[in-house]
Amino acid sequence: MNKFEIDSDCADRLIREQRSVWALLDKNCQALERVETRIVFVEGVPVTLQFNPERIRSAAAVVDRQSIQNRKCFLCEENRPAEQVGITVTGKYVMLANPYPIFPKHLTIPSVIHTPQTICGRLNDMLDLARAIDRYIVFYNGPRCGASAPDHMHFQAGNKGFVPLEYLWSDIYREQGEAVYRDGDILLGRLKRWPQSVFFVESGQMDRIAEAFDLLLRLLPVLNGDTEPMMNILCTYEAPVWRLWILPRRTHRPTQYYEEGDKQRLISPGAIDLSGVVPLPRKSDFERFTKEEIVDIFMQVSLTSEETNRICKEWRKI
Repeated sequence: MNKFEIDSDCADRLIREQRSVWALLDKNCQALERVETRIVFVEGVPVTLQFNPERIRSAAAVVDRQSIQNRKCFLCEENRPAEQVGITVTGKYVMLANPYPIFPKHLTIPSVIHTPQTICGRLNDMLDLARAIDRYIVFYNGPRCGASAPDHMHFQAGNKGFVPLEYLWSDIYREQGEAVYRDGDILLGRLKRWPQSVFFVESGQMDRIAEAFDLLLRLLPVLNGDTEPMMNILCTYEAPVWRLWILPRRTHRPTQYYEEGDKQRLISPGAIDLSGVVPLPRKSDFERFTKEEIVDIFMQVSLTSEETNRICKEWRKI
C-alpha cells in the first residue's frame, strides 16, 4: 500500500457503500446516468455540456467573506449529513463521496481541520493522492476559482476517462503542446491554442515537480487581498510519471454570470469546466450555449496570452 494507505479500490468501494445507505447520493448518481449532454468542439477538442440541475449549489454559491462567515461549513464533520461516512487518510484528510457529482465517481477530500483553501504546502499531498488513487484524476479549485467552500481546504477527484484534457491528452499535446523546458526527468510545457491558459509538468520525480511548481507560483500574479495566485490544478499518475496541469486565472466569474434575462449564463468555471466538461444547472443555458460563448468565457477568466508568454520566458530558467 502507498503512503496514504488507500487505493482506487478503496475509493470505488466507498462510493458503492455510500450509495447503498445514502438515498440522496444514490438518487443523484442515478440522475447523472441519465443526464442530457451535448458536444461542442473547441480547437478540435470535444467539450461536453452537461445539463446537471443539482450543480446549482456550486454554480450559484455565494462565496463573499461575510456570507461564508454566516453559514455553517458543509465540509466540517459536525455539519455533514449523518449518512456521509468517509475514510480518514493519514489523519490529515477524509475521503468522501460527493453527493452532487459531475463524474460517475466523484470524491471530495477535505482536510480534517477547518483551514482556508490554499495549495501552499499541499502540493506533495496532491501528488501522493494521485499516486494512491491512480484510476482517478485529482483536482484543486482555488478560492474564487470554482471552490464553493473556500474556507475549508479540500481536493476533489473523479474517475479517469471523463475529462478531455486528461483522456485526450496525447492528441491535445500533439496539436497544441509546446515544451518550455526539458531535460532527462522533467518536462515543462504549455498549450498554445486552448482558450484557457494551461501550463503542465511531467516527471517521475516528486521533488522536481515541486521545484517547477514553486517557481511558477512565484511568477504568477497575486491579486490584492488574495493569499495565492488564482488557479485550478489537476493531477494524474501513470506509473512512474505524474502529470500536473496548472490553469492560472485572473477572475472568478465571466461577465455573462452577472447579466440578466436571456444574456445571463449561470456558469462559475472550475477545473473541470476549463478542462472540457461544463456542468450547467439551467436547461436554458444548456440549450443556448455556443462554442463562441465557451471560448469567450474561458478567455475572460484566464490569464492573458501576453502574461502567459512572459511567464514562460521566466519559467524555462528552472
